[in-house]
Amino acid sequence: MNDLSTSLALRVARANRVASWLGRAGEGWRVCELTLAPILDLTVRLWLAQKFWVSGLLKVMNWQTALLLSAKEYPVSWLDPVTAAYLGATIEIVCPVFLALGLMTRLAAVPLLALSLVIQVEYRALNEHVFWAVLFGWYVVMGAGPLSLDRMIARGFADSALPFAGTLSRGLEMLTRTVGPLYRFFIRAWVALILAAPGLSSVLPLSVFSLFAYQYQVPILPAGAPGYVAVVLGVLCPLLLVLGLVTRLGALIAALIVLGLSMQPGASALAHIDYTYWLILLAVIVLTGPGSLSLDAPIKKRLQRHFPQLDGRPAVHLEQLPQVVIVGAGFGGLSAARALRHAACRVTLVDAHNYHLFQPLLYQVATAALSPADIAAPIRGLFRDQFNARVLLGRVTGVDTKTQEVMMEDRRLSYDYLVLATGARHGYFGRDEWETVAPGLKQIDDATHIRRRLLR
Repeated sequence: MNDLSTSLALRVARANRVASWLGRAGEGWRVCELTLAPILDLTVRLWLAQKFWVSGLLKVMNWQTALLLSAKEYPVSWLDPVTAAYLGATIEIVCPVFLALGLMTRLAAVPLLALSLVIQVEYRALNEHVFWAVLFGWYVVMGAGPLSLDRMIARGFADSALPFAGTLSRGLEMLTRTVGPLYRFFIRAWVALILAAPGLSSVLPLSVFSLFAYQYQVPILPAGAPGYVAVVLGVLCPLLLVLGLVTRLGALIAALIVLGLSMQPGASALAHIDYTYWLILLAVIVLTGPGSLSLDAPIKKRLQRHFPQLDGRPAVHLEQLPQVVIVGAGFGGLSAARALRHAACRVTLVDAHNYHLFQPLLYQVATAALSPADIAAPIRGLFRDQFNARVLLGRVTGVDTKTQEVMMEDRRLSYDYLVLATGARHGYFGRDEWETVAPGLKQIDDATHIRRRLLR
């Protein structure tokens, strides 16, 4: 029996170590996604906007040359040359501004996507034009990142009284939710196909397998080792990208491949441009993940069921955890509750109000500079992502230390640990009659009372 208990304990400890390692890896990817992905999104938008805006500016400044080029150099078969010149210049001048600001990004990306395809089909077929189209398609489907005006005004726009604002917002969300996974899969499959298949790109005229197996010779590796590297990097990596299995790691390895190819001597300037776009697409996969159409998604869900720690939850049921009752949702109470977000405990936060008050700005309300809603935040919203916390509205009337219960007006709460963070109130040093002429400033009612007296 002791041997069985020891074996179970070892298994549990081993499982916890695995879950801890996976949790740290997942947390690292999440940090990269939250910090680096917005920066990448902004950088790509500014880069693409600069390319098209400068081109449009040059056309406007040399309009006769632009008309001549539209008629002779790159005519569009289904458009009049003058119309094509005006339309192209307008797209290149107006849309990049919105793209750079991240304002109406999807709407601005549609004409730029169409223009990229027209240039590729009607003028000159280059890899760079295809990359433009793929990136603009990403913005049409996914929208701009957090560092954009669209994200800043999205919530207010959806709730505004503008006609069809709510319907438009829901439609764009549905577009991202339904088409987004397909577009992510398209990018993964396209990158994998170019890396693995020979002759599909002027950037990689040979497959990575062929390059490592027959052309690259690394002196420090033993004989035949480049062939094994070719199998790992030229076959396994694209396979992982297509299947969406360990996708971020596969994309990171592919990015290192492309970076290595770009450093080979004799690469042309055009090839270096294409290498940059490959690195951008691979960085998008690394930082944003593979999406739901991948093997990573069901594997992650299964791992989260077996290892609740991966989802930020404890490995045991909440009912088995000790109860921590925090009385008061001021600065002290909120700090205590947030500090316990990863602890193996249940947190119950009790307050007489359903909002947290930022008291340092009460004087702004008292002088009519701010509205009370500007300095009060709903408590439940602050803890919506903390699985082990709940919020109760009620007034605490006492504490029974013998039975370890907090007494409220209509219930009793048992606790294992108790935090009293009820804050402080103003005092008059025993001269309570001063309160009528010198009111305190601790609550919203105090501030609105002073404001009313000032305004009257």
